[in-house]
Amino acid sequence: MCYGEADPDFCVIDDVWTDQPGDGLFVSVNSKEYAVASLFHAIGPARASFLPGWCGNFLLTSAQVRQTLPRVERALTFTEAERSAADAQDWLHYSPREESVLDGPLRLWRAAAENGLGLCGVAVHVS
Repeated sequence: MCYGEADPDFCVIDDVWTDQPGDGLFVSVNSKEYAVASLFHAIGPARASFLPGWCGNFLLTSAQVRQTLPRVERALTFTEAERSAADAQDWLHYSPREESVLDGPLRLWRAAAENGLGLCGVAVHVS
C-alpha cells in the first residue's frame, strides 16, 4: 500500500510497519476478503460504532489515543459469554500462535495511551 502521488518515497508497509518493535505492532492476516467487515460482523454494529476511523484506517495523535481509549475498551472488552459468541463466528480465523483481532488492537491502544504515543491503523487488501 504505497502512495506514489502524495509522496513517492512513502510506503505504509515499508516505512511504518517495518520500523516498529514486535510488541508495538499488531498484524492480522485473514483469508476473508474484507477482514475489517468480518471483525465488525463478529462484534456487532453497536461495538463497531465505538471504534474510530474509517473501516480499520485511522491515524491518531497521542491525545486522540487517550481520548478514544474508553470507547475502544467498550468495543473490545467482553464478558466470557460475549467473547465465546464472537470467537464462535465463522468470520474470525486465526491460529493459536496468532494474537486475536479481538485482543491485539486493545493491547496496542492501552500501551500507546500509557506511553504517550499515537496510533496508525491500516486495512490493506492484497489480491
